[in-house]
Amino acid sequence: MKITNIELFDISIPFITPYKLSKVYGTLTHADAVIIKVHTDAGIVGLGEADPKHPFTEDTPDSVISTIRDNIAPNIIGKDPRRIAQIESQLEQVVKANLMARGAVNMALYDILGKANNLPVNVFLGGIIHEQLPLLGPIGSGTPEEDQEAIEKLMRQGYRTVMIKMGALPISQEIERMVSAHKKFGDQVKFIVDANQGWQRDEAMAFIEGILGYEPVMLEQPLERSDIDGLKMVCDSVSCLLSVDESVVSLRDANQLIRAQASDVLSIKVSKNGGITKSKMVASAAEVSDIKCLMNSMLEFGITQAASLQLGCTLGNLVDCGHAYMSVLRMSDDITDFEKYIANAVVTVPQAPGLGVNIDDSKLEKYTKRYLKI
Repeated sequence: MKITNIELFDISIPFITPYKLSKVYGTLTHADAVIIKVHTDAGIVGLGEADPKHPFTEDTPDSVISTIRDNIAPNIIGKDPRRIAQIESQLEQVVKANLMARGAVNMALYDILGKANNLPVNVFLGGIIHEQLPLLGPIGSGTPEEDQEAIEKLMRQGYRTVMIKMGALPISQEIERMVSAHKKFGDQVKFIVDANQGWQRDEAMAFIEGILGYEPVMLEQPLERSDIDGLKMVCDSVSCLLSVDESVVSLRDANQLIRAQASDVLSIKVSKNGGITKSKMVASAAEVSDIKCLMNSMLEFGITQAASLQLGCTLGNLVDCGHAYMSVLRMSDDITDFEKYIANAVVTVPQAPGLGVNIDDSKLEKYTKRYLKI
């Protein structure tokens, strides 16, 4: 089997409701992605997705497309897509960064491998451990009253883990939000607070002191991604788990955090981390060091969600809470059928060949802003 050509689709779809994040990212109204189709001479087509979101990622849609066009495609067209390790090794020599471009291609190669063998991708990652996983439900930045309304809505849908986005408001107001949510729902819901790099060290410490007795189960990325010493300080000070997201992009990042003992949990995002192969390496490094993993998302469509789920269901070191497999429910539309695997705040692992999702070509065409065939 050989790769014959590659198609790229730059898409954008609005959210049902705008998403208020930290002051670093502001309010988001659309999800953007680059969808890849890798074609083979056997008629099998592999699906991949990159989810760049600058400044969260260094990658942009333009950089993903140019990297695949100029660096990746010339080195994989004509190759056997089932030889994933060989292709990954070769690409290490020609693509030094651009992990999202690498990740989209890697997902597509695994999709082809699974389809060629009529097996789900998880079989090639060690086999399934979790046939289903609970979902976390995120809420944006708001007032305590707005938070309460959003949490009650999620609870009616079956969610028992809620991620509260912080980092946009003064710390006194963020403390009030956490205390209010915990007093109202703390015996029914596990809370994760995600500040998305929105705080300085003194603000993070003030938050920790201000919520004593009303702590979430996890605090994620309170400080700027490169402040490893600060994250270590927070990790040593907080009574809940400390998770890092923006700080862990590459395996090198993961190893640095592990050596520094600067986190309890690594937030895995298959697009951010460079695909299934590289994400599994990060998760394995965490497991060896007795660190848990949160399967998180980049405001993704169904291809990345499926790739993340095929990996997540094989990991034995997942943190005991909900995971981010509900991204497509926040979109006004999706180009895939991933939503069919979600019910009552639980996601069931697809057992169809490959990643387990199908694409709706009419929707793909509808939402494509830019198209390229290589």
